[in-house]
Amino acid sequence: MAILSWTWLGVAGLVLATERQAVAVDPYLSRLSSRQLWLRAARSQSELVARAIPRCDQVLVTHAHVDHVLDVPGLARRTGALVYGSANVGRVLAAGGVPVRQFQQLAVGELLELGDFAVEVLAAVHGTVLSRPVLPGTTPERKAPLRADDYRLDEYYGFLINVANPRLLDWPSERAGPAPEADVLFVKPGKGDAFYAALLGDVRPRLVVPIHWDDFTRPLSQPPRPMLLPPALAWPPLRRVDLAAFKRQIGALKPSARVFTPQMLYAYDLPGLLTATEQAV
Repeated sequence: MAILSWTWLGVAGLVLATERQAVAVDPYLSRLSSRQLWLRAARSQSELVARAIPRCDQVLVTHAHVDHVLDVPGLARRTGALVYGSANVGRVLAAGGVPVRQFQQLAVGELLELGDFAVEVLAAVHGTVLSRPVLPGTTPERKAPLRADDYRLDEYYGFLINVANPRLLDWPSERAGPAPEADVLFVKPGKGDAFYAALLGDVRPRLVVPIHWDDFTRPLSQPPRPMLLPPALAWPPLRRVDLAAFKRQIGALKPSARVFTPQMLYAYDLPGLLTATEQAV
């Protein structure tokens, strides 16, 4: 059965749906402000999540930082969805009162048969800030609400998701490869030509979709704003992600790949997008 719809939730969040099944990846909609992130307990906005994701059967989590997993416990409790992720993701679920039976810890190389979806678990490498890891360690075993800095990085995964014919690659890694071939590549913009040249050479995508480029402290009630890039030894030292430059960059490196920037919370017909891409080439 082919994908009927695909939705970008903002940040790294995706929902992939067929007629009978919905799989979420890194669903994060609460979008805590900077003040909430660092000065208060991190609380999920459950009503907002319920409106955006009315049904869900499985949740795939790349890693346990707050902007990837905060909303997962409430989503799992409401829908009964099975959650797949690292040991720290399991600790977050336990803190949020999710039954143990709804969690499965992942391993790199694992193949998951999830109804209409077949998923291969890939190794990923998280970015650093000033050459230092971002909140590494173990998530504490205590009841929610946790603070944002309790959401700790342990394992980090990418996912190759196969639904009928389309192969979808969620590639969050700072390492360009080796990567599997896929029809659709979900990737973060803002990296250099060498990174994308190597990644595109491996993946050979027909469609490239930029994700995790928006400022995740900005509420959904406001238009999305590109996030700040890590400080650079250039002027200006602080710059925001430039989506137009990303599109030109990918177009120069692989003219046969279409770059498509989705609207947030809009359900797209993925087969239709791929057909349009083929007709445009």
